[in-house]
Amino acid sequence: MQKAFFIGIKGVGMTSLALSMQDAGWSVSGSDTDESFITDEILNKRGIKIQSLSDPIPNVDKIIYSAAYPAPITPEVFVPISLAQALAEFVVDKHVIAVAGVGGKTTTTAMLATMFHQAGRDVGYYVGTGSISGLDAPGHCGTDPYFVVEADEYAISKTDTRPKFSLITPRVLITTNIIHDHPDIYPDQDSTLVAFSSLITRIPESGTWIFNDSDPLSLKLYKGLTLVCKTLAYNGDLPRLDLSVFGDQNQLDAQASVLAAQATGMSHELALTSIKAYTGAGRRQEFHGEIDGRLLYDDYGHHPREIELTLNSFKKHFPGQRVLLIFESHTYSRTEALLEDFAKAIAIADFPFIMPIFESAREKGVPHKITPESFIQAVAKYNSQAKSLTWDNAGQTVWESSLPGDIILTMGAGFVYKLHDLFKLK
Repeated sequence: MQKAFFIGIKGVGMTSLALSMQDAGWSVSGSDTDESFITDEILNKRGIKIQSLSDPIPNVDKIIYSAAYPAPITPEVFVPISLAQALAEFVVDKHVIAVAGVGGKTTTTAMLATMFHQAGRDVGYYVGTGSISGLDAPGHCGTDPYFVVEADEYAISKTDTRPKFSLITPRVLITTNIIHDHPDIYPDQDSTLVAFSSLITRIPESGTWIFNDSDPLSLKLYKGLTLVCKTLAYNGDLPRLDLSVFGDQNQLDAQASVLAAQATGMSHELALTSIKAYTGAGRRQEFHGEIDGRLLYDDYGHHPREIELTLNSFKKHFPGQRVLLIFESHTYSRTEALLEDFAKAIAIADFPFIMPIFESAREKGVPHKITPESFIQAVAKYNSQAKSLTWDNAGQTVWESSLPGDIILTMGAGFVYKLHDLFKLK
């Protein structure tokens, strides 16, 4: 049996691939910090051994490292590879259905995985979350010729700034949207368009690009690129689907999923039936229960467009109920570059609470202009109820500000979801 070792295995992408490789017969182990992650439960359930990052790497056939860490120094016979490279190798013989975009790609990928399995097709999938309701794991090998991949536009590694999705060639591609994000990698909108256009133009003549034609940059690429593949457009004006989840963004993601399933041969009728089986994924409008009349929700959204869509979905689905948002911004560089957009989106909440900014490993030692004080001041221009929090006072402050009937929503790509453990003690 071949052995694979994952450095930074608790990351959602690392976990998803580790589980898929375990399905395929690999013996899998890894290393990471002692900090709790949303992937802990499934890794423990699958019996995957995790050691400290400082422990020696065991004798294995393949070493895979997360983009959060530099490539380890190893003997030449054990050349480590990045997560992006390992994923590309794993799906090289599959018909890849890739889902890319700044928002909605995890939900759309999870929807597709659920749809195929509900329809009785053992399609493999790689989804960047800790869990998918109704499925055993967020990663699966599968026996079907098709394999669903959440395609990430971020850099392959600390030394290779090509997008992770540059290593795959999709047979079917969904782009949920195209937005300038990751300013530490993409300095401007044009560089973002170059990355996505390279992915789109790799689709073969027998393939399909599915895009939201109400998204300005997607439409710009559609009009400007010379393509050999089939194109299918969707938007919010299409008839609404019968779903088990709420919100306009979920409607859009479901429209794309139905089109992608049909592109692989699934009938329209079966696709419409199967999409109803999707009831959610970890950290995507995830319901954490009701405590003393407060409804607890968590969402991974960390870009202004995602925040705006999610808050409006909650306000529409829960009319008349106050939304208390606890937001943890992910990376100083993103917060600085998109500050005004963040402020306007966060201010949609009835009561916005701002956590300290999450400093990623790639930003350690880099000077920042943005501070928690300047961030809260920007939000307060649009909503005078805005308050800053610390990790020490967040749970108590938010709870004392809430009333029965309120929605308490945590948002962000860091660890803000852990506050729900405090709320559940109330």
